[in-house]
Amino acid sequence: MPETESTRRHQRVPQRVPVDVSTIDPERDPRTGRPYFRACQELCGNLSTGGMFIATAEPPSPGRRLLIRIHAPDGLAIETVGRVAWRAHGAGAPERGVGVEFIGPSAATRAALERIVSGAPSEGPERPGG
Repeated sequence: MPETESTRRHQRVPQRVPVDVSTIDPERDPRTGRPYFRACQELCGNLSTGGMFIATAEPPSPGRRLLIRIHAPDGLAIETVGRVAWRAHGAGAPERGVGVEFIGPSAATRAALERIVSGAPSEGPERPGG
């Protein structure tokens, strides 16, 4: 179930940037039963230092671990691992997608996320997470 503004631990800001998403654990094709890994580019809906909303037509299941590469507005790419906390799909959802909680981001990744969330400019060529 999606979190509300009053239940979130981290402030989220609207952010519409490309996000590369890859599953870490294999999924099973419902038709063939074969395992596969998903790799796609989606769109960030909002971002915080603790997680994000990823808009996607095919939301992965809650609990699924993801490798995420956020293409920040300043041109840097931020890589981190996340876990699908909830998914929004169906008639009542304003936008299909998933709420993702970041898992153990590095100090550099947290700092880069904080710069984006606070609107501060980038501090040079360092590439957090990558």
